[in-house]
Amino acid sequence: MSISEATQEALAAQKRGSVKETREKLELALRRLANGNPQVVKKGTKISAASVSKEAGVDRVTLYRFHEPVLVEIRKINDTAPKALLKESRSEVVQAATKMKEYRQLVEEAQEEVAALARINYRLDARISELEELIRVRDGVIKGLKEQLNERDSKSKTVPFKEIP
Repeated sequence: MSISEATQEALAAQKRGSVKETREKLELALRRLANGNPQVVKKGTKISAASVSKEAGVDRVTLYRFHEPVLVEIRKINDTAPKALLKESRSEVVQAATKMKEYRQLVEEAQEEVAALARINYRLDARISELEELIRVRDGVIKGLKEQLNERDSKSKTVPFKEIP
């Protein structure tokens, strides 16, 4: 039982077309996952042979047997993704360090300003105490003068008034 050459050629052509169609499905699925807009699997799903196969609607075994270039691309994406994240994280760390330095400078300036205001406040408190003491002394002097006036008034009322001839 032999298959004719034409039939064999037709089967081979059909297989090539099927492999090409499957490859296109896998590549499109991989791009959708990489871009973060899958249609079948959940958004944010890790890119793996299983997730790409599921997204493409292709059996995972088919991916492993006939589509090594897609597997290589999956590995590349997974190898470069951590590097990109690391680079991004380093950039964020540098930015955070720069901001922290700026904030530290602002804190130091604010502390210097607080210290200067504390010195001014201390001097003002001392001046207030000095002025309060002066007011107490003044009040004492006023009280003493009022008493003298009251004594003088009371003496002048008790002393008979003499007319001068």
